[in-house]
Amino acid sequence: MSDSISEAFLLCGGRSERLGFPKEMLRVDGAPLAVAMAARLQRLFSSVAVVSNRPAYVEHCLKVPVYTDAFPGLGPLAGVHAGLTHSRSGSAFFLGCDMPLLPDEAIARVTAAASASSADAVVARTPRGPEPLCGVYRKGLLPAVESRLLAGRELSIGEFLKDSGAQFVEFGWQEAQWFRDIDRPEDVSLLKEAFTEVEPLPVRRQPVTRFGGPPLAEDIVVEERPVALRVNGIHLVTILCLPAALTELAAGYLSYLGLAGRWGDLKRIQVDYEAGRVSAELALDEDSLRSAVRLQISSSCGAGIYGPPLPHLTDAGDAGFRVRADHILDVLTKLRSMAPVFERTGATHQAAFTDGQAVMHFYEDVGRHNAIDKVIGRALMDGTDLTHGALVATGRLNAEMVVKAVRQGIPVAATRSAVTGQALELAGAYGMTVVGFARAGRLNIYTSRHRVLPR
Repeated sequence: MSDSISEAFLLCGGRSERLGFPKEMLRVDGAPLAVAMAARLQRLFSSVAVVSNRPAYVEHCLKVPVYTDAFPGLGPLAGVHAGLTHSRSGSAFFLGCDMPLLPDEAIARVTAAASASSADAVVARTPRGPEPLCGVYRKGLLPAVESRLLAGRELSIGEFLKDSGAQFVEFGWQEAQWFRDIDRPEDVSLLKEAFTEVEPLPVRRQPVTRFGGPPLAEDIVVEERPVALRVNGIHLVTILCLPAALTELAAGYLSYLGLAGRWGDLKRIQVDYEAGRVSAELALDEDSLRSAVRLQISSSCGAGIYGPPLPHLTDAGDAGFRVRADHILDVLTKLRSMAPVFERTGATHQAAFTDGQAVMHFYEDVGRHNAIDKVIGRALMDGTDLTHGALVATGRLNAEMVVKAVRQGIPVAATRSAVTGQALELAGAYGMTVVGFARAGRLNIYTSRHRVLPR
């Protein structure tokens, strides 16, 4: 690829109305589609950034800059404007996040043509028409783009390309298949042509009859499915959950039981999303597994039902983890805006792990326990140091959730909701800091107060 086109922008600004879910957050190979597509561009370009109308969705999981449209809601032309505004070179390649089938060969043809052309825009074209979100745009176009957006004139990027004298790189009928995008629920299956693992759409449309208020013919509802977790061939538990990030869910749940303290303890883990099954292999004897099964059906209360002994969390002086009160409040304020399923359905809890500076891991689920398991599971997979950070969640914090955190040595757990008495007894016994009702500019610190610093 020519050195003259070294910068690329991934556009994630579509409304995804027909899909019912933001395309960039469809999960493939264990991560949002935006992460996979950005990583792909990083293999081809020395500088990569993302443009999104919903930056909170992706900022915590991307390793590239994320910019927001200055003209939100005005379509892909506004995305090109945002990219050119932040461009550090004379020209940049733009790609729509929802075109995962486009091969490197197609990108190379467009960038090579742009390098040899004096046109301000060089984009792909198939027999179906121009493909504006596979093209190179020069920074000299910025005034014309901004003028059109400010005037509210014709916002079609195709019309703009005509007016700007764009050059087209021709692709045939067979190659047109590369440009298929994810637009409707049935299109999600296209992702299987590009990725090994494709998770199901986490929402669906449901016909509804409404009395009162504006008319409503259908609503978007969350998908909740039973998932069976089997360990060494033994059925351990069936979990009702959002059918997403099941590897993380299994890893976190096994950590909670004390069966897998590290990611390395899992010899193998296999997810079958269609069957709703996760199969894991651990280096454990059958008696240990049988004990874990009995733990699932125990009706007792107290620390004794939570498996192997828990570690005591201690630190001396200022050597241990400390977190500012305003950081806890800030993260909890942002959690719902980071959750695409919640924003579409209002039906999930959220959980995150922060190192005191930024969110490192975030998940949502229909069950508040599941959301925490997914966060811890992802942290184990990535080798994150959980002993230096805080677990934050939107749901009520009970004893089991404290155990999940203590098991991995997490020193602080905070929620915007209530805390149970049993949770506080466990936290006090094991030296964990618990924060509740962290919202509206205030919070309650119940145990080990030294770890939370004033604003």
